[in-house]
Parts: sequence; structure tokens; C-alpha cells
Amino acid sequence: MEDTYRKKKRKHGKRPVRKIMTVILLLLIAAAGVTAALTYERGPDLDKHAIAYQLPNGVKNTDPDSILMPGYDVLEMDLATKKVEVALLNPEGNDCYFKFHIILKSDGSTLYQTGLIKPGTAVTSFKIDKELKEGEYPIVLNVEAADMKDPDNLYNGGAIEAVLEVE
Repeated sequence: MEDTYRKKKRKHGKRPVRKIMTVILLLLIAAAGVTAALTYERGPDLDKHAIAYQLPNGVKNTDPDSILMPGYDVLEMDLATKKVEVALLNPEGNDCYFKFHIILKSDGSTLYQTGLIKPGTAVTSFKIDKELKEGEYPIVLNVEAADMKDPDNLYNGGAIEAVLEVE
């Protein structure tokens, strides 16, 4: 009696299809992850130099229907380092972000601009890159106030006239 056996034929068609489907599925998952990472809400563009800051004597805004604005008379710049040491602040209790633009009145050029500053924080030191000589320069500090939920929605801001003393 002869031993007979049958070879079981494999169907090679199904295995490559499964591999292709697995690769496609993995590519779709990777594409979804990349899309999610690119469109993820990162939050507002807060100024990275802002630090916690409180006004003297615990002064803060206690009226939710108003915005407390800081006042400035003179900003001093060190001629050698070009640094200005002043608190560009958003007082605690305000329900908005602030963004400062320091403008040279003589030509309208922007000397410095902050990112968004949240309530209870301030940028306390910054550098001015424009070449200025020793002296006094009239400036305007334009303060933009922006909605906390939608920073593109601007409120009434303010313009504070001051002097930049370069020493």
C-alpha cells in the first residue's frame, strides 16, 4: 500500500491583503495623531517673561465690570545694556489679558512689545534694540485688553503718555 498524503495548499492571496490592510490602518492612525497634534489648542500666546506680580498694599481690581490700568510717568533705560527695569503689569483681579506696545512718539516706531500678560503677572525687565542716545524721549504705552476666553476679541485699551530716559 502506498502511502499517500496530500499537501495542503495555502492560499497566498489572503495573507498579503491582511498585511496591506494592517499597514493602511497604522498609517491612518498615525495621520490622525499628527492632525490632532497640529490642531491641538495650545492656549493663548502668553508672554514667556511674565512673572507673578502684586501691586503694593495689596491693591487689586475688585470690580468685575471694570479694568484697572497701571500708570507710568518715566521709564529709565540703561544706555550700556539697553535694559529697562519697569513692571509692565496686569493687576490682579482684571478679567482680561494685557498686551503692551511701547511706541516712540517722534517716529511712531515700536520700541518693545509684550505677549499677552495674564492678571497678577508682569514683565519686569526688557531690552530695547533701537539705537538711542542719552536723553529723554516722549513715548506712548499702548495697552491692549483682550478677552480671556478669546484673546482675538479686544476690549477698550488705553494709551499712556510717558518719557523714556536714556542714561
